[in-house]
Formats: sequence, C-alpha cells, structure tokens
Amino acid sequence: MKRKPGVPHNKYCRGCAAICCRNLALAIGKPANRKEIDDLKWQLHFTRVKIYIRHHHWYQWIKSKCMYLSEDNKCIIYERRPDICRKHNPPDCEKFGKFYDIMISTPEELEAYLEAKKKNRQKSSGK
Repeated sequence: MKRKPGVPHNKYCRGCAAICCRNLALAIGKPANRKEIDDLKWQLHFTRVKIYIRHHHWYQWIKSKCMYLSEDNKCIIYERRPDICRKHNPPDCEKFGKFYDIMISTPEELEAYLEAKKKNRQKSSGK
C-alpha cells in the first residue's frame, strides 16, 4: 500500500507538531581558537540561534520553520523530501524531550561553559 503524501510513516510522528520541521540543526566544529569562539559568540547574539552539544559533537540550532510544512503540520513534498528528513530518527528527537547534552543560548553561557571545561582540564592534569 502506497503512503499518501504528507502522512508520516513513523508511528512516533503521529500527533507531533512537526517540531523537527521548525528547527534547523547544522553540525559545526568545536571552537579551536579565540576567533572561532568570537564567531560563535556573535552568532549567539541572534535570538533564534543556539549552540548545542550532543555526544561531544557541536551543532548550531536555528529556530525557523521549513517552507514546505503545511498549516496542518504535514510535509507538502513528502515523497520528494531530502534524505536528511528521511533519516530523521524518532524517538531520538525533540518530541521526546532533551535531545542535547548542553544547550548554549547566549555568549555569556558559551564563555562560562568553555571556562568550566578549561578548569576541569587543568584540575585533571594536576595544574
């Protein structure tokens, strides 16, 4: 039986408000120097941008709705959707709670996180 366009195939998606279609997560590198830290701090000046860390991987998270999401939370290009959408893996998603280890929302939170990590490294190295 062929699925109707816009009908999720995954039972976990039923009744969801299409949370995954309202956030853009981009893999980024862990900042390695002061310029990269300053660039991330600048990005965090924007209200719809956050940084999160999950399993030691860093991501830029942008709150924005997909242009192909209908008013009833269905994908209007479901049969032609990109691979990244096809590979989205509920229940490992936003619908089921915390999908990150660390969420950073402001430049100050980024500085505090990096400072705490630096202190932990110094403590464990005996300095």
